[in-house]
Amino acid sequence: MISKFVLGAAVIGTVVSGGIALDIAKAPEAKAAACYGSVSIWKGKNNTCSSARHWDAIKNSNAKYGAWVGKGKWSQQNACWANVVSYGMTAR
Repeated sequence: MISKFVLGAAVIGTVVSGGIALDIAKAPEAKAAACYGSVSIWKGKNNTCSSARHWDAIKNSNAKYGAWVGKGKWSQQNACWANVVSYGMTAR
């Protein structure tokens, strides 16, 4: 069985008036798997997982999810989200 892990917090540094401000967004749970790939901010391909979906972690908002898809299919976002701080795939 594929072991689970939680992606760490995504940290984005922004220079603000000569100082550095950090925004932290917690990423959704993901599985350590090579069963998906070709993951970008917009979509990801489920290569061999029984089911997987793409996600975007959004600054100061809930994560946005693509549809659960079967093997060989693409899960994609239904919009171009602003303030994405991390993205990935989750398998089940």
